Amino acid sequence: MIITCPCGDKKFNVDASLIPQEGRTLQCGFCERKWFFKTEESEEETKVLEKNIPEPVIEDNKNLSENIKEDIVDEENQGTESLKGSKEELSKKLKKKNDINYFNILIVIIISFIALILILDTFKVQLSLIMPNIEIVLDNLYLSINDIKLFILDLIK
Repeated sequence: MIITCPCGDKKFNVDASLIPQEGRTLQCGFCERKWFFKTEESEEETKVLEKNIPEPVIEDNKNLSENIKEDIVDEENQGTESLKGSKEELSKKLKKKNDINYFNILIVIIISFIALILILDTFKVQLSLIMPNIEIVLDNLYLSINDIKLFILDLIK
């Protein structure tokens, strides 16, 4: 149910089950105004609801059984059409799933490798205690990354 603040600036969508028949006090989150709100069903709303309810239709047993047979035949026809459509959709999904974008995978691998080198370079002093002479390798890798960065920046200019 949509409730409008008395100030007229804001409208709120409130669950109808939160407001009892006798009403309740509400507060606007925009202007902080408090007011008492009571749900009111107008006669027009009840008339519209009554018009939407269809009258029950009583048919002969013969007509009813014929209608059921026709419905069964229609459902069988729709079932075969939906199977054909679902097979086509399934084959499209499989083709789409098999299309792998190798360029994206390459980019992710390169970024991951660079991140690994930066992390290892950050902890090279602690790692040199475990593996001596690793500082030389990490320095060379880090300098290689810097050289590639400078090369790319020169290409951009």
